[in-house]
Amino acid sequence: MNIKKSLIICFLLLQAFIDVKTNKASAVSTEHSEPAVTLGKIASIQSKVLNKTIPLSIHLPANYDGSKKNYPVVYMLGSHYRARFAMLASTLDYMGETQIPEMIVIGIDFPEGNRILLPTRENQDTTIPDSYIDFFEKELMPFVNNKYRTAPFTMLYGGSNSGFFTVYTLLNKPLLFNAYLASSPSLSHIPEVLQQKIKSGPLQTLSQNRVLHIIYSDDDFPGDTPDTVSDFSDVLAAHNPDHFTYKVEKLINQGHVPAVDFIQYLLALFPDFNPIENLDTLDKLTQHFDGLSKRYGYEILPPISMIFNLGADMIISKDLVVAENIFKYALNVYPEAKESHVGMGVVRRDQGQLDNAKAMFEKALTIDPDYSLAKSLLQRLENSMSAES
Repeated sequence: MNIKKSLIICFLLLQAFIDVKTNKASAVSTEHSEPAVTLGKIASIQSKVLNKTIPLSIHLPANYDGSKKNYPVVYMLGSHYRARFAMLASTLDYMGETQIPEMIVIGIDFPEGNRILLPTRENQDTTIPDSYIDFFEKELMPFVNNKYRTAPFTMLYGGSNSGFFTVYTLLNKPLLFNAYLASSPSLSHIPEVLQQKIKSGPLQTLSQNRVLHIIYSDDDFPGDTPDTVSDFSDVLAAHNPDHFTYKVEKLINQGHVPAVDFIQYLLALFPDFNPIENLDTLDKLTQHFDGLSKRYGYEILPPISMIFNLGADMIISKDLVVAENIFKYALNVYPEAKESHVGMGVVRRDQGQLDNAKAMFEKALTIDPDYSLAKSLLQRLENSMSAES
């Protein structure tokens, strides 16, 4: 269900459920003890492999603490670039549960710069990038999996020199991540080595589905004549292994590490999370997400927003039997969601079970005391019950 329809349904719900009363806003204080928006927290991990402390930037989905779901993980290289980290985190928050699954972001800071991920200038030694691959495999990813509720689907994202490392990791350890997202990768470093790894490296014996998506711009490296990304892509096309999908996009006048890259990666990786066809029954909705679960290898539940909107459609159509089944399902898979309780509360109210409806609205408010829809519905219901007594 698209965003426009969701907004229309929310409006209809308000019209159908409550008699809206306007209130003048009271004076608003401009002083706050906390920032209006937060996009992560700082952490660190002590690495024995690298023999140093690695700073991390971590962003969890907004409802992480109140849910029981497991989440896929995006590992972002170079989160010391705070604007870039904030853009990734806010993009996932904005698109999560409408166009893509909600995700965890683990940013790896490089205070010394991301050139550390490249082979050495002098003799093209790859000891350091190789050690960072070991760090991911042996330390960072186990640490994240133990600390957070992670799903077995991971993505590695890097731009520029970090984009080189993303591609280098794929060619050396293709099974380490499910998807490799490289923005303006600096493939002019050891291009012959990379091409040889395509031809005879572990990618050629791939046994599980993996994805590489490269995005770069025609004005990426001013002054550089060779288009190393195109050369790399040609070799990959000539030696494309089984179980492997790759996509290379060359943008026009977007500069180095294009700002639009991450959105395009996500839409390509999850093209039909919110499909064009209308999932207008609970069976269609659950079957669609069962199919996605099989494709990506972990359980992907229908978002509560989609379930809520479907149930709202049934309530507005006065098909309370179907609406009741929908919100029973919502309460089963999202017992912690305020929308599950409000939806069932409206069903119970329209069935004449006013005490049950009141309990549902009150439960929604224990989950979110500021949930305005639950407040309005509860107030209207209590006024109606008082008038009848």
